Amino acid sequence: MLILPLHRPFTRANFPFATVLLVVINAFVFFALQAGDEPAMKQAQAYYLQSGLGRIEAQAYESYLRDTGQNEALAELSDVPQRQRAAYVGLHTMTDVAFARALHSGSLLASQDAMAQWRPLRADYEALQGKVFTLRYILRSSEVDPWRMLAAAFLHGDAMHLIGNMVFLLALGLLVEGALGPMRFIGVYLLGAMGASAASLLWRWGEAGGGLGASGAIAALMGAFCVIWGWRPVRFFYWFGVIFDYVRAPAIWLLPAWLGWEVYNLLVNDDLGVGFDAHAGGLVSGALLGAVLVGLGQVRVGFMQDDAAAAPDTRWERAQAHLGRMQLAEAEALLVELAQEQPQRFDVRVALYRVARNSGRRDRLVQRSGELLAIAPGDADGVQVQREAVTALDAAGAALDETQRHALARRWIGIGALDPVQALLIDGEVGASSSASQAQLWFELALGYRDRQASQAQARALRELIERHPQQPQAAKARFLLENELSGAG
Repeated sequence: MLILPLHRPFTRANFPFATVLLVVINAFVFFALQAGDEPAMKQAQAYYLQSGLGRIEAQAYESYLRDTGQNEALAELSDVPQRQRAAYVGLHTMTDVAFARALHSGSLLASQDAMAQWRPLRADYEALQGKVFTLRYILRSSEVDPWRMLAAAFLHGDAMHLIGNMVFLLALGLLVEGALGPMRFIGVYLLGAMGASAASLLWRWGEAGGGLGASGAIAALMGAFCVIWGWRPVRFFYWFGVIFDYVRAPAIWLLPAWLGWEVYNLLVNDDLGVGFDAHAGGLVSGALLGAVLVGLGQVRVGFMQDDAAAAPDTRWERAQAHLGRMQLAEAEALLVELAQEQPQRFDVRVALYRVARNSGRRDRLVQRSGELLAIAPGDADGVQVQREAVTALDAAGAALDETQRHALARRWIGIGALDPVQALLIDGEVGASSSASQAQLWFELALGYRDRQASQAQARALRELIERHPQQPQAAKARFLLENELSGAG
């Protein structure tokens, strides 16, 4: 599920300087400070295995899991082949604070000699780990470290992780920074990061993992946005599976949608390696911070009121006026904007088709006709316009192929527009007189007329089927219906 507020464009007047500063900081941390982590990590891992430290700690880790009752982790370790256990332990204990403490206490090593052998190896290994920037600041479960709780919000696992977070930060930052001002906005971001980290620690206390990423802080901006904008309608883009669109709804409605999605995934998909716990904690933290700021009157009401008082969207009306004056370029520019924002609006596609038809440009007519035919019409008038587009494509030498015509025919039959289907089928039968798909469509058309109780039209469709496709199985069904149900139809 994706819900992204896209309520205002970036302009010189509302440019979110604090938001852009945060984006730059996050990008700098990833591309500059985290850039050397991969070779440093490989060096540390190679030392862990080659020095013999991994062999020592693999035995200690097994004892640790047994002593602490972590039976599931112990079973997983037992499934790892002996020769691979050192590498497995090195990877899985990299952020395990409790295991490191147990090692340093000496309780996991068999003797003082073993401790003496382990200590210098471990010191060198930890020195190599210290060269990995991410490991110095990543949030580690079972450790309350305020600096890590904040710093982890500026770390990212890879470029796509960074880019995805920054897109959300820019979209939300524009609206939240505008409503709060830059200083309060940064305060919400930083405190929200702490709240998200606290929620993650609370949920994952006792685990060996770690967390990083700006998504918890950005979730706090989401929560703050919902409360600060409240019942004001905002425009946002949503994408769920194959369904997507732009809609307007009160901002506060997004809070239960976002929070419910995160809690659902936290309970059902907690093994995906995504910080749903931090997201949920950030949302709640941001909502509470937003409520405090609203209660104290620390919001820029004018920024939001200006939007509420803005002139209504008149692009459709203006496009119609341009069409009436044959100002095709001006009309097309407005219609393209509307089509991009509301891709399923049939009337906009019709208007773009008519602009292309009137412009006399074949390439544009073919493009707009195809776009119009890809959308389901709502009524018979829409079908008629699509029929015109089919004819226009035929005249332009870009006729629909048989598969496209059949799909269009089925769509028209589905909404009950039966009369135009016959002409569409006849035009599409050139060179395809034996098509089983054609025969089936004729039969479906006849059944559509039967559902309307239009017996004469049904009989004509059945006779066309028999005449055009006499060898198809549907022709036998048509003969049966004519002889037994429609013998009196003219």
